[in-house]
Amino acid sequence: MYAIWNLTKVCPWDCSFCCMSAIKVGQVDKGENLNFSEKVRVLEILAVHKMKIDFSGGDPLYNPENFAIVEKATEIMSRDFIDVSMTGVDFNERKLALLKKVGKVEISIDNIPEDSNRFRPKGFNLSAINILKTLIEENIFCSAVTTLYPLSADKSNLKRLYEFLCINKVSKWNILRFYPVGRGLKLSNLYIDDKETLELMDFLDSLRGGATEIIFQHSLRILRGEYQCHAAIKSIGILPNGTVTACGWALDKNSNPLPGFCLGKLPEDDFDVILERARVDLGYSERQSYCRILNHLKSQEAI
Repeated sequence: MYAIWNLTKVCPWDCSFCCMSAIKVGQVDKGENLNFSEKVRVLEILAVHKMKIDFSGGDPLYNPENFAIVEKATEIMSRDFIDVSMTGVDFNERKLALLKKVGKVEISIDNIPEDSNRFRPKGFNLSAINILKTLIEENIFCSAVTTLYPLSADKSNLKRLYEFLCINKVSKWNILRFYPVGRGLKLSNLYIDDKETLELMDFLDSLRGGATEIIFQHSLRILRGEYQCHAAIKSIGILPNGTVTACGWALDKNSNPLPGFCLGKLPEDDFDVILERARVDLGYSERQSYCRILNHLKSQEAI
């Protein structure tokens, strides 16, 4: 089982459709956040339960306190149980040394650096490829992550981006489906329907064979009937205030869990009780053939 642990909402970028509704560095985070000792307790709970952790945010390495949490994780957990999803902004030798101790680093990139994209801040894609190059030069395992929405899902863009990643020896390219959640709730027009998404997947399959491996996110594999939703069964999300969600993407515009997705709160709630309650009381006893987030959004006519 793995957890997407969003350590913070603070991020150097302010992407239009951020699922965490991240706030820029310098803004005041008015939300409740765990203090350092509480974060350590949560980390220890996850380590005892042999949970794989994807440290995310916001940028989980931007704040020194959160950096220390990831650093502590490398001391008490196997590197294979630690992933980091980050921006690479303000990268330095300390961050480089830390990332050499984790299993995988994920960096989002939607277009080649020369192309503009109004849904990403200026310099976003250039920054992404620069940090990917640095990590690869240091033999750190990393993957590029692209979310499918109209300005990224153009076939010409996807082909050029794949060729770009292959040339730069990026090992893996994770393809994500756009969820209109978080700040993206107001951008439901970016959601690509099932038929077009399947066509895009077929096109991406036709690109395979280069140095970069193409990997489809679980929601895309669900669409093809190759996978079942693993919310609260194989994965959970953890928010900056310790709230446990059935899925790391199931968030409203204030980055609170969508209805039916809140499972409990760490560190005060017993983790085993949280998981048991999800199975027995909240309807997460079996994996489903549909994506629970998209099913909820459709029921609310949000897509």
